[in-house]
Amino acid sequence: MNARAAALLLTLFATPCLAGVVFEYETVDRTRPGQAPDTIHTEVDGKRIKIDVKGPRGADADMIYRGDRQEMLAINHEEQSYILIDEATIGEISQRLSALEAQMQEALKDVPADQRAMMEEMMRQRMPQAGAAAPSIEVRKAGEKGDQNGYPSERFELYRDGELTKTVWVTDWNNVDGSQEAAAAFESMGEFIAKIQDAMPDFAKSSSVGSNAYEHLEELGGFPVVTLDHDGNGSVTAETRLISSKEESVDSASFEAPASYQRMQMMR
Repeated sequence: MNARAAALLLTLFATPCLAGVVFEYETVDRTRPGQAPDTIHTEVDGKRIKIDVKGPRGADADMIYRGDRQEMLAINHEEQSYILIDEATIGEISQRLSALEAQMQEALKDVPADQRAMMEEMMRQRMPQAGAAAPSIEVRKAGEKGDQNGYPSERFELYRDGELTKTVWVTDWNNVDGSQEAAAAFESMGEFIAKIQDAMPDFAKSSSVGSNAYEHLEELGGFPVVTLDHDGNGSVTAETRLISSKEESVDSASFEAPASYQRMQMMR
């Protein structure tokens, strides 16, 4: 797998304008007091999402999910290039990893039984495996309510393989303009990410997989307005707050890579 492709992926149409929803967020790095926050501009139209992060932690890149086509774009503005992941790409990755597995088994067939297990483990450590085990994600209601950033909210906790990864303050759908319209898009993106996880072991190992609050909207029962990221010790490392939301026209060109940008391949 192209390393830059995987990195652009864990980062986080000159056509008529359509009605949509625009969300503005700020993310503060709690590990670097005094550092300016990142701003996250998110546009949603139907089942299409564009996420643009600017600031100290944000790369010069956009992430676009197009649920109407079942594909995702990672756009690198610095290099004027983009990567597209669609279902055909996912299938190709699965086939290549299956072929690598077959090659490994062929190479091991004549290895003595007492050495085979050790050799197989060594080879697996060097070679990605298809169908990496999905993390176990548990959403727990923390039993606390309060005002968060101007929204009446309830606190939830997300655990990944038993470890607290996020605290999420959730408000009723009616309190956030456009949230119900956007829910279907975020849920669709979560389902697509699950397909990528099954095919791409490096992505499946990422701590972000399954830990995004928007992948669990049904369990949360509302819209996340404040999200706290935790490290392995439970300490808060980052805080993301919803600043505003509004229903407004969204340019369809926002969901396309610039025509002059070069498409890069996921695998070589």
